[in-house]
Amino acid sequence: MFTHRQDLQFKSHPEEPDAICARRLEESLRGQYGEISVAMHYMFQGWDMHVPGRYRDLVFALGAEQVAHIEMLATVVARLLDRAPLQVVDEAALADPAVAAVIGGTDLQDAIAAGAGPGPSRHEHNPWLNVDGTVDRNLLADFRANYNAERGRRVDLPRVYRLTDDPDVHFLLSYLRARAAVQQQACQTVVNQLAEHDQQPGQLSP
Repeated sequence: MFTHRQDLQFKSHPEEPDAICARRLEESLRGQYGEISVAMHYMFQGWDMHVPGRYRDLVFALGAEQVAHIEMLATVVARLLDRAPLQVVDEAALADPAVAAVIGGTDLQDAIAAGAGPGPSRHEHNPWLNVDGTVDRNLLADFRANYNAERGRRVDLPRVYRLTDDPDVHFLLSYLRARAAVQQQACQTVVNQLAEHDQQPGQLSP
């Protein structure tokens, strides 16, 4: 079960509009290892685990945190586009339903509900629908994919950090990178456990 609070954990208020930084942050939302793709990978992976236990709990916890990251990034993108040319704002809204929701004053949950419905396994322009095919249904392979996704986020976020001098945006990106490091370590721990079990077969607690 998920609950939603209107107040954000981090309230970044950029000092000036910055369409270039906003566009780059959108790529962090929508890319291969973007916040949306990683969040949905965790969610699909958890939903596919039918046996409750610590690994299922972990991927759901990581997925829920990723959804919070989506909202924080979508909000700062919308604020960076404040007073930007209308064409730039329209392009941003068309590119991502999360950003469109924030710009239009819609609850982000509505964007998730509208954008994350069932559909074909590959949608180049809709990251909400682009992840169901990434779940391998092999626990070790999936956690290795999780580890690589978090590593990708840690590489990507500093690139955006260097595009702006805004202290609020820097603070948010630093937080997201720190959380990616924690999540990467959590996935690495599980990978080590599962790899050791593969070498020494026995009863593995889920």
